[in-house]
Amino acid sequence: MLIKFNNLDGKLINNKHYYAIKIFYEDTDAGGIVYHSNYLKYFERARTSLLNLLKIDQIKLSQKHDTKLVVRKGDIIWHKPAKLNDTLLIETCLKYAKNSSITLEQKAFINNKTETNLLVTGLFQIVAVNDNFKVKRIKSILQSNFFNN
Repeated sequence: MLIKFNNLDGKLINNKHYYAIKIFYEDTDAGGIVYHSNYLKYFERARTSLLNLLKIDQIKLSQKHDTKLVVRKGDIIWHKPAKLNDTLLIETCLKYAKNSSITLEQKAFINNKTETNLLVTGLFQIVAVNDNFKVKRIKSILQSNFFNN
């Protein structure tokens, strides 16, 4: 049976991307606190979902255009932990766009019925590279209005 799900890639609202994540047992330690390294995964999922939503196919970029989008630099601050069964909202917005890189700001908020609190913030510089890891122009690849504001 084919079941179609709509909008697994989140939403774009006012040039910000929002992506929801549910915290499961596997995401946590014995005390029910999310492992600090998992936020890197959550932020990566949100960035990939943003590209999917903007119809930027990373597989085609790699196979047909010898281009991969990679994180060159990341800076993360953990404010508070998420816990088992929390729902997180990952917010992504463009901070800077240059010819060879973009910098995205990402925030993880707890998004439960009773509260919305900032948990983690991160700045990530993304570059386009070829198979030899030579930096390529990224602005020509990311033509979406999201990346050109």
